[in-house]
Amino acid sequence: MNMLLTSSQFVFPLITVPYVSRILSTYGTGAVAFAQSVVSYFSLLALLGISTYGVRVCAVVRDNREKLSCTVQELFMILLLSSSVVYILYLISVFSIPQMSNDKGLFLISSASIWLGSMGVEWFYQAIEQYGYITMRNIAFKLISLVLMFIFVKSQGDYRVYALITVFANGGSNVLNLLRLRKFVDFSFKRKLCIRRHFKPMRSFMVMTIANGMFSQADLVILGFLGTPSMVGLYQLVAKTKNLAYSVVNSVSNVMLPRLSYYKGDPNKKRYSTLLFKNFNFLTLSSLAGIGICVLAAKPIVLILGGENFLGSVVPLKIAAISLIFSAYNTLLAQDLIASGKETYFSIVCCMNLVIAIAYNVFLIPIFGVTGAAMSMTLCELTQTGILFLVSRKVLAELLKRSQLGRIAFSAAISYVIGAVSEHFVAGSGAIIQFLVPTLSLGVSYGLLLLLTGEYFVSGIFASVIRRVMGERG
Repeated sequence: MNMLLTSSQFVFPLITVPYVSRILSTYGTGAVAFAQSVVSYFSLLALLGISTYGVRVCAVVRDNREKLSCTVQELFMILLLSSSVVYILYLISVFSIPQMSNDKGLFLISSASIWLGSMGVEWFYQAIEQYGYITMRNIAFKLISLVLMFIFVKSQGDYRVYALITVFANGGSNVLNLLRLRKFVDFSFKRKLCIRRHFKPMRSFMVMTIANGMFSQADLVILGFLGTPSMVGLYQLVAKTKNLAYSVVNSVSNVMLPRLSYYKGDPNKKRYSTLLFKNFNFLTLSSLAGIGICVLAAKPIVLILGGENFLGSVVPLKIAAISLIFSAYNTLLAQDLIASGKETYFSIVCCMNLVIAIAYNVFLIPIFGVTGAAMSMTLCELTQTGILFLVSRKVLAELLKRSQLGRIAFSAAISYVIGAVSEHFVAGSGAIIQFLVPTLSLGVSYGLLLLLTGEYFVSGIFASVIRRVMGERG
């Protein structure tokens, strides 16, 4: 279900981004991206790390309705208070900071995300693994927003309308979360609550989530303050493309935290280590494929998604694509630390990386502009990977011992060469052909080579398909 959700997150932008980029151009898309990035900082403060802490703490008590209800009610009350305080601070910022007050309408529209994000209890549905509901709900709201976008976004001046539709697409479905919550949780004013019991364990999650969230948006926010809306417009296309590729690569990993937390308390530790190993192998082979596609087909990707006005995004995209494998490993190692109750270590790593990200961006953006932001993205992910490798070296040693990195690297290298050769033969063709030929050449050769070398994940899928086909025939 999460792979289906991820696929929708990949398909819908393929429809909306080319349309919006051509209508709003670099200025309009840049203005909206900057506003969304600033709002995301305030949303992180409002959530207080509950988006991650809530998943773990609810997953542990999900089989006990009374304990689950009590936990959800306590967390909801904390969120209500924190969101109110943060929203007041946000309004003060809108009317006092020049970069925000110059377009109050846009920033006020975007502010709805603060409430929709914090009150949407998405963490609860992840904790009880309601991925079918999450997927269908998200796809439905994306379809509605797609129709609204084509109807109402018609000119460059409609960027505020686009911002409103984006808020609806990303957070509107959270209203349904609240309405459906009573199916799983019993709210009661008579229940004795103990909100304070969450403060200490939340502390690390709060620091971790806020620092990590700020780190992920640091390049866009700093580029917005040091550069122009058009520069942000070029870079947001790079960031969106990289994030789309990362979502596909990380589609399996995203659903791992509740299951890892559940297995960690199981006396049979083998299930935990096996799940971690499977995820490590999948992330390695899928991220290498994503890097190859983004590097080989960077120009046609930019032309398809943004048009000729966005050709300045080609080189930054190639640089940012390299960060895919580091991002994937960072997510995996972070999940292991969180599931193991070592979130304090990860929160320290996140704080260190936020400081490093600010330094990279402040130094590189004035010199290299949009390319500097892409360079900082890759350098930050690489730095975080290095730090996490040191923190989790025992786990990493076990993963490397069982992994099949040699087979994956060999298959990736050969398929890159095949993709590059095929790219040479279609040079000068249309953007679609320039994208499809090297991508398919790389993908097919990569899959066959992984199968021929006996790579665990691909061989397992192939064997499963064969068994089903033979079973149906039998």
